[in-house]
Amino acid sequence: MLNSFQIFFLFAAFSQFILGIWGNGFLGLINCIHWIKRSKISLPNFIIMNLAFSRIIHQCVVIFDVTTLVFYPDFYYGVTLSQIRETSWTLSNYLNTWLSTCLSVFYCLKIATFSHPAFLWLKWRISQVLACILLTCVLFFLFGTVLLIQKFNIYSDLLKMRLITNNTENVRSKGREFYFFHLLGLLSAVIPFIILLFSCLLIILSLRRHTRMMGQQVTALRDSSTEAHVRATIVMFSFLFLFVFYLVILFMGTASAFLKNGKVIVMITLLAAPIYPSVHSFILIQQNRDLKQAFLMLLWLKKGCMKGGGRGSFTH
Repeated sequence: MLNSFQIFFLFAAFSQFILGIWGNGFLGLINCIHWIKRSKISLPNFIIMNLAFSRIIHQCVVIFDVTTLVFYPDFYYGVTLSQIRETSWTLSNYLNTWLSTCLSVFYCLKIATFSHPAFLWLKWRISQVLACILLTCVLFFLFGTVLLIQKFNIYSDLLKMRLITNNTENVRSKGREFYFFHLLGLLSAVIPFIILLFSCLLIILSLRRHTRMMGQQVTALRDSSTEAHVRATIVMFSFLFLFVFYLVILFMGTASAFLKNGKVIVMITLLAAPIYPSVHSFILIQQNRDLKQAFLMLLWLKKGCMKGGGRGSFTH
């Protein structure tokens, strides 16, 4: 029998799951439809489409963790399921983090205006830059896979040592080795975060400078342009804030591995981790005019169908 806290936990988790699937599913589906219709897709839309699908995978991993933790708590901490869960989290996090980084770098090189030769050189080779980032993502994924295999082997040895030996020092040494690999895998997210942070700061600096320049003009056209740049700055601040929040939650989840009773931290992590990929999908919809119009049309269509259904319009 579930208690009130578990019911609330399930309700909050499934609410976020539905929200995340709705936003990211819309992004992925719209870009797929445009790709099929036009037989081509732009680079940012291709990145957004893959980012949306990676976040759907992430949402599914989270909701699987939630249901297993509530209904099968003993099975949740089993060795086999722990390895499956950690592998799924690692894959979805790598895709989510690096594709977000690619998108941020693209916006930086496309929107920001600086006269530095190095920036101009990167701006002229934007496709090659993004290709290099994606290649780096693949290399880090292979590196993370090696770390996971090594960590699983260490954990297996640690369990055997606890069963067959009384040497506490050897067990502690093997435990420290396991925690070291655990942290090393998480610290690999620092590199894309630094790239993303640097890109966001460049965009914010460029847009603020442009806003000040446009603010000195008085024409209506320039005023509307200034407002558009201010909205873009707000979007990038939101993006940066959400990503920092996401990394903090990941570190909290990692900290639970070092605690004997870390179930509460695990539950907080499972509730908070989907916030970034869910909310950011709606930020992407909001800042893209075509996506925003399509999303509003979808809402109006759904609202019209619900009202029409109430009047019996589908009885013909």
